[in-house]
Amino acid sequence: MGVTSCWFSCYGLHCSSQASKNKMVKMEAVDVRPTLTSRKYHWSWTSALPLECTSHSVRLRSRYQNYTSQWSPLQSITGSASSHPQVFPRSSVVQVDSNFTFCCILGPGQRLEYMKYNNILMNTTHIIDQSYAMVVHMQSPSPPSCINVYCNSPLYGTCVYVGYPPGDRNLVCETRDLESVECHWDTGRPTNLTKQRMTRYHLNGRACPNRTVSNCYQTVRVDQGERNWTLTARNPLGTLELRDTADLKKRVRLLAPMEVVASGVNASVQWQWERPQYHILLMVCQVQLNHSGHIDMRNYSGIGLRSVVLHGLAPAQTYTVQVCCGLKQHFWKWGDWSEGSTFKTEEDIPEALDVWMQIEGNQTIILWKPLTVNQSHGQIKDYEVTWGRQETIVHPPQNDFLISDRSTGEGHRVTVTAKNSAGSSLPSIIIIPRLPHRSKSSMKIVGSDGGFNLSWSASPNASCGYVVDWCPTHTKCRVEWVKVPAGITRARIHSASFEEGVRYTLSIFACTPGAPELWERREGYVKECLPKGQIQRLAAEQHGSDTVLISWTGIPPENQTAFIHGYIIYYFDTSHPSSMRIFNVTTDEPGAKNLTGIPVSSYRFIVKALTSVGEGGDSSPVFLQMNPQTDQLIPVIIISLGSAACLLTLVTILCYRNWKCVKENLHPEIPKPVWKEEWLTPLQGTGRQILYVDPCQPSEIDIVCNREQSGEAVLDNNAGKGALTNTNSDVPALHGYYNQLLSKTTSGHFTFSPHTMGSPSSQLSGTVIQNPSYNLEVQASLDMGQSVGYEPDMNSFSCPNPEPHNAMSYVPVETDSWGYKFQYHIEDSSPLQE
Repeated sequence: MGVTSCWFSCYGLHCSSQASKNKMVKMEAVDVRPTLTSRKYHWSWTSALPLECTSHSVRLRSRYQNYTSQWSPLQSITGSASSHPQVFPRSSVVQVDSNFTFCCILGPGQRLEYMKYNNILMNTTHIIDQSYAMVVHMQSPSPPSCINVYCNSPLYGTCVYVGYPPGDRNLVCETRDLESVECHWDTGRPTNLTKQRMTRYHLNGRACPNRTVSNCYQTVRVDQGERNWTLTARNPLGTLELRDTADLKKRVRLLAPMEVVASGVNASVQWQWERPQYHILLMVCQVQLNHSGHIDMRNYSGIGLRSVVLHGLAPAQTYTVQVCCGLKQHFWKWGDWSEGSTFKTEEDIPEALDVWMQIEGNQTIILWKPLTVNQSHGQIKDYEVTWGRQETIVHPPQNDFLISDRSTGEGHRVTVTAKNSAGSSLPSIIIIPRLPHRSKSSMKIVGSDGGFNLSWSASPNASCGYVVDWCPTHTKCRVEWVKVPAGITRARIHSASFEEGVRYTLSIFACTPGAPELWERREGYVKECLPKGQIQRLAAEQHGSDTVLISWTGIPPENQTAFIHGYIIYYFDTSHPSSMRIFNVTTDEPGAKNLTGIPVSSYRFIVKALTSVGEGGDSSPVFLQMNPQTDQLIPVIIISLGSAACLLTLVTILCYRNWKCVKENLHPEIPKPVWKEEWLTPLQGTGRQILYVDPCQPSEIDIVCNREQSGEAVLDNNAGKGALTNTNSDVPALHGYYNQLLSKTTSGHFTFSPHTMGSPSSQLSGTVIQNPSYNLEVQASLDMGQSVGYEPDMNSFSCPNPEPHNAMSYVPVETDSWGYKFQYHIEDSSPLQE
């Protein structure tokens, strides 16, 4: 037996303006079995050029071994003709990334103006007579409708669909109800074809009823062991087959449980099964608990499992429960999840509160953290605060209490409890210190990643751990805190209230059996920022010919957004704008700084704060015109003269206001001689007044009188007393007589005539009695209308014996402002002369 080969030849008629000829475009050999010679054979070929565009012919011949027959006559298909333009093929489906040929056939006498694909002008090729062709490369799939192709006018054209052949994969078959098979697969990329040209599926030769999803159902017996399952996918662009082999008894995926009910009283969950076949299956069920977004998965197993009891649930919490199950033996996949059921557990007593304190002067604020939902175990009704013998109730949401009468003795023991419908929590105890905490110097710290990595030295008194609290340094607030277990000396401090560029104070307390003790303290920024505050009161002052004193006020601490490590002074010579000099001040305290070696010119000064993140806090510029040193003398002189004038004026005012005191101390007033009348005793029967003098034994008496006065002085010795009487006798006689009388008497008195005292010209200028150990001075003034006075000055109460005087001289003295003239005489041999 041999094989007969048939040869097929296809020709396309190609005509030109000059000649016409046939062009072979396809030749193919087909083998035919001799046993099948009685059958009718079919052969197909798709032309690249649509058959309507031009005539196509086909012929065939046979060959057996070395014998080849003649060609059969040509069988031709004539191209289309029309009176108006037409585009072929019509409504074709083309695969993406392929070349496709369109042709335009014009009516008699018509000219081709253009051919467009998706409104894009294309190159064309003349085929024959009124037939033209263009080749398009399909780069992208068509939209949900199609792409228009036309020539000369949009009215004459066609529509083409561009898409993909089926791309399905991963066929899997299983059973859900133990009575049918369910196969599903991945559809792959979309074909971009319309509904009439979408992919059709067949499972083991039977059409799948559902055309919109990637699964297919068929009723079968599941106890037939392992079987092959074939899925055929077909669309106008191609056909695809997927295969799977499975024993359905080992591929059971259970349906979702129904009527799931959960109870919060005993935390139990019940459900039902739709299929009775499930009641005899050994299954494992998964219970999912959802509580405030937290998922808890729990597994339970049993035959026909329909209820479970949940343990370890938080009191007074709301849960949502879902259930799914699968076969425990030959486990294939988890079944579908049931619908969720929500329930709430019963309340329980709250957990103990986290209590702390904040001391402000003589007041103490007791603070506690509000309990979370998992800690409160129900709705908190109130808080009970007890200290000493006092007790008070605080209602939520308040979580603090002020104690203003801190004891001066031992610190208060404060107890705080929380209460709900199930009861009260265990008491939380804190002891307020008897005295305020001693201040601690703060160490600088810089945060990272929105918090602080804090470490400290161990305290020997920290028997129950440490407490770290924090608050903005320059803002009044309620502190936040965290407790650290004993033996740990580091903590990561993080808070949602932390802000960048804000300085915080962190205090570390040692937890002791008594009151907490302040152990260490830190200050720092979570993240330092460039200074936003401005340096104030920048001033520049010239000192000398080449020195400038720069002073400023730093950024206030409450406005600082980073630690200031120093200040930088920039100064510019305004006469040379391109010049700039920098002077670094390595101190974080503002103040003054001398800049030396600065030539005389005009300058502009700016000060900036230096931080770890850069410079900032620029001051307003200040300008200074430096002058030569000689120009500084004029202000100095003016200031000196002004100071002297002010000082002189001040002294003058003080002297004027205190002139009496100045006069008494620098130039005291000399008192007038005063003669008091009570010193005189009237002499009865004579009309005279007598001045009594205590008897004594003078050694010498000198009497000085004015020679011009009209009265006279006489000495009268009466009753053992000496008296000096003013008469009109001459002074020398009186002087001699009085000296002679005093040399013999031991007492005496002066007498004055009444008419003599009344005379305006009568004066007794003075009497001097002198002895080396005894002095007596008498001053008198007798004027009209004036009183008479006598003031003695005695150094001793005993008078020595008088000594004889041989000679006496008189010395006149200038008259003072009252007309009083003092005269004295000195003997050549008297002690007064010496």
